[in-house]
Amino acid sequence: MTNIDSIFKSRDITLPTKVRVVKAMVFPVVMYGCESWTVKKAEHQRIDAFELWCWRRLVRVPWTARRSNQSILKEISPGISLEGMMLKLKLQYFGHLMRRVDSLEKTLMLGGIGGRRRRGRQRMRWLDGITDSMDVSLSELRELVMDREA
Repeated sequence: MTNIDSIFKSRDITLPTKVRVVKAMVFPVVMYGCESWTVKKAEHQRIDAFELWCWRRLVRVPWTARRSNQSILKEISPGISLEGMMLKLKLQYFGHLMRRVDSLEKTLMLGGIGGRRRRGRQRMRWLDGITDSMDVSLSELRELVMDREA
């Protein structure tokens, strides 16, 4: 961590280079295995908070300074957010699963295994997170996935 810290604190390295370093060295570690995560509202907030913590650290703005998150994002202009990258990886994994023929993962994902769910509020499924974030039904999403260019 001291090497990355010295990069962040260096005044010789430009801000766009520091942004690239964060995207290349920090975010992949954070996103490891994110394709299979079921992300709820609280986790979304924590992911956003971590991303903004990283960006504030790059710009050297403490959280006590009264600067909005939008001003920091405008200064850095990171392009795609951390959650956007995670959604992209999830959709790639979903497409990979749906194009497979007769796989156990696909059967599990589509609910082809019999049985009953527990009583009470139903737990959020991985597939629910994808359909909610895309605002598309499962059947439409399956059609989109079969065309790799879409």
